[in-house]
Amino acid sequence: MFFDGTVELTSTDHEDAHFVSEVMAAAMRRIGQLAFVQVVTDTCSVMQAAWRNLRTHFPWLTTTCCGTHVLALELKDLAKIPAVAAVIAKVQVVLSLFWGRKRWPRRRLRETIAANHGGKEFGLYRAKQTRFAGKFREMSRMLRCKADLQQVVVSSDYAKQKFTQRGTSADGDDQLDPAIGTKVKAIVLDEDGFWRPMTEILYIAMPLIKLLRLLDGNKPAIGKIYDRMFTIGQRLQQMSNTISWAPAMSKIHSERWEYLHSPFHAAAYALDPEFLATVGELDEACQDGVLLVIERMCLRDVIALAPDVDHAILTITSDSPQVVQRVAQAEGEFAKYQRREGPFSRPAVLLNAKKMEPAAWWSTYGRHLPLLATIASRVLAQPGAASWAERNWSIYGQIKSANKSRMQHRTADKLVYCHETLYLQNKLQSAGWQPDVVAHETDEESASEASDEEKDLTDEIFSPDTLALLMQ
Repeated sequence: MFFDGTVELTSTDHEDAHFVSEVMAAAMRRIGQLAFVQVVTDTCSVMQAAWRNLRTHFPWLTTTCCGTHVLALELKDLAKIPAVAAVIAKVQVVLSLFWGRKRWPRRRLRETIAANHGGKEFGLYRAKQTRFAGKFREMSRMLRCKADLQQVVVSSDYAKQKFTQRGTSADGDDQLDPAIGTKVKAIVLDEDGFWRPMTEILYIAMPLIKLLRLLDGNKPAIGKIYDRMFTIGQRLQQMSNTISWAPAMSKIHSERWEYLHSPFHAAAYALDPEFLATVGELDEACQDGVLLVIERMCLRDVIALAPDVDHAILTITSDSPQVVQRVAQAEGEFAKYQRREGPFSRPAVLLNAKKMEPAAWWSTYGRHLPLLATIASRVLAQPGAASWAERNWSIYGQIKSANKSRMQHRTADKLVYCHETLYLQNKLQSAGWQPDVVAHETDEESASEASDEEKDLTDEIFSPDTLALLMQ
């Protein structure tokens, strides 16, 4: 990721599809229009209309929507289901006490956790408003602290406390509300009405959260979306007989997957070596998607090899003889890949397909398919989300804050550019130019916390006994 710049809007600019597409097209021409094979944005109607304008300027371009954005919308839809919303409301009641103004509940809970978990210092988690999957992370942390919460609320010291909760009066003073302690105790001790539904919710939501985290990271992951979304749909269908709201969630998932799906995702799945064993059994949509992307990549390559690129962009189309010849050669190589001819049938190749980075795998085992290997490496290196662009705005907000509102636009752009360039340089130097480099310090901390949460969910929440209980 690198920061290139921003565009300052004036009162005369209309943020319609034509204006947005022209801004992006101008930036692409300035950087090098043939360097782009994909554009990832959010999914508002203006952006979708801008996609069509971009494809008229650059016919080899593929436009896709941000994967993390769609997954966040799906989790938001999940939170609106009445049964799920009821559990989230109870979670907020518990957090209002153990994360509220009174210090005793939070301090006592941390002491209990430290005593029960070998000195580990952690407590409940309260997500910020813009945090991806924040409500579900609150539930996962609360489920991790289940025994500790129950130990606190049944203690004699808890019964002696006089809890307060912010009142609704105009002056905003705290009002005595002893009922809040009773409410929280009833919720924490309610196994069937609180903890079991929470476990069911997390069992459904955790695959979505893991996929969101994968797309939000640094590793190439666009080839995993197709398989992960299909697997999540199968899990929802399996749970339709045991969880009452699972059919509604299954319908939501199907609609969101239809919303996210694009030919580029299908091509990335077909060319990802992890799924080499199933590449010969592609459905019609996936087969059409990979052939369409191959055609666009070949069109781009033919234009790039032309003596006069500007003239070639205007004259060369997908029906041009040199493009058709290159497409035929690439599709012939893809047919060999589907039949797993040559080294693709070796057991070691199949084993490394799940362990090696896609680009390294293709450079090692795909040399007899030069066109397809080049296309596959290019496709699988693309991001599946626009998260890095969103993070740029976080840095921009830190530099041009409310206290520095008079800062000129060009000055702010230069400062953000210097900040991101120095960070990228330091990251590459400290990592020794490894592809698996660590993200920003704040991202590193959140990634560590997220991995701990996933481990706890895997080892403690979804134990064999818990899964047997869910399937009853």
